Amino acid sequence: MMTINRLAALGILGASLAVVTPASANLIENGSFEDPNVSTGTWEFFNADDVDGWNGSNIEIWESGFNGVNAYEGSQFAELNAHPDMDGPFGIYQEINTVVGQNYNLSFAYRARQSNSESFMLSLISDSISTDWTLTDHVTGEWSLFNGMFEATSTTTTVKFTSVSPDGTIGNFLDDVKVTAKVPEPGTLALMGLGLLGLSFRRRQ
Repeated sequence: MMTINRLAALGILGASLAVVTPASANLIENGSFEDPNVSTGTWEFFNADDVDGWNGSNIEIWESGFNGVNAYEGSQFAELNAHPDMDGPFGIYQEINTVVGQNYNLSFAYRARQSNSESFMLSLISDSISTDWTLTDHVTGEWSLFNGMFEATSTTTTVKFTSVSPDGTIGNFLDDVKVTAKVPEPGTLALMGLGLLGLSFRRRQ
């Protein structure tokens, strides 16, 4: 009888651990560029201060379906090479709070507007040290998806996108930018719970 009760308790603990594992929230605000709202069938450019979460140069936001381009997620997306407001390359960024030593997943959708030679730079900036990747593989006609992981080395990390090519105001669509803390899989947590309960059972014996 004791064996049956012990197995039942183990099963309940494992299930509860799997259930209470929190979903990791997106640390990027307005990652799909849904705010401010753009009228159906149009595009608008905004000062970065007027786009929730983002900083940097002007941000051009398209409504899904404009010029035959549908959003990857939601009803809007951004064009990195925006209406000009400055000399030099366009760049938008967010500074997020991170935990030193914590691993984070980073993902976003990207797409070329006019030429398959378009490119932009992704930068992760922490403690004034920038780690950069240049993305040159996006094409017209379909969205590509970037998935990566990084370990935070500071209590804040800046995620930045900077246009590389072309130098004008056309190119480099972005959508669905996400940064989430990497958490153990529910199955892993359940196994940890089983081990801990087993140790507790041995002590009672």
